Amino acid sequence: MNKIIKKIAVGTREVLRVKYRLFCPDPKDYSTTDNLTIIPCQREAYFLALNRYVQPGNEVLDVGFGLGYGLTILAIHAGSVKGIDVDKRCVEYGKGTLLNRNPKLASLDLYDGEKIPFGDESFDLVTCVDVLEHVKDYDTFLLELLRVSRRGVFISTPNRRPENTNKNGTPKNYWHLREWSFDELNTIVSRYGTVEWNFINGTGEGPFHISDSVQPSTQALTPFIKKR
Repeated sequence: MNKIIKKIAVGTREVLRVKYRLFCPDPKDYSTTDNLTIIPCQREAYFLALNRYVQPGNEVLDVGFGLGYGLTILAIHAGSVKGIDVDKRCVEYGKGTLLNRNPKLASLDLYDGEKIPFGDESFDLVTCVDVLEHVKDYDTFLLELLRVSRRGVFISTPNRRPENTNKNGTPKNYWHLREWSFDELNTIVSRYGTVEWNFINGTGEGPFHISDSVQPSTQALTPFIKKR
């Protein structure tokens, strides 16, 4: 009987945790390797970074590279691309599927999520796609991204939309600690430099179009923070 009661209690706790976010998720428990699926809006963000911000021959760092398909996109124009991630499974997956196959992909490394293991201004450009919403101390994180960049940082994060938001204001995606509206995110990123705004618009699966102002169909907020 005690085992049954315990099982019910654990199950109830999980339901409450997901539905009402009574227990804060640990980002380190999340892994994109749990679902080996390309996210259309995420892929669009990498192409946006490639076409607007990656200059031929640039040294690029992608922070939180996940499954790694963004690295391959960035490498179309970049001279070299490096990736870091807090997820050991992602790093192992990337080393097994990408490293030594693309000559522009220089390295894939594990890091602690706090101190980026490169010196100041080591890269022309830093990209960070669908990561900011997972980070507890996003201010310190943004400063680290800017520290290792020479020119600026490209960010992409989900736009907070009603269909993806619980009644209590938390994201329906359990692993997202928060999601922002344009005004909210603009207040944050503007503290760190001049911001060039882009927006990815469309349906969740695409097709997408890019604008320089927020739209009713905006799926992702994609600011480029210029280094001061």
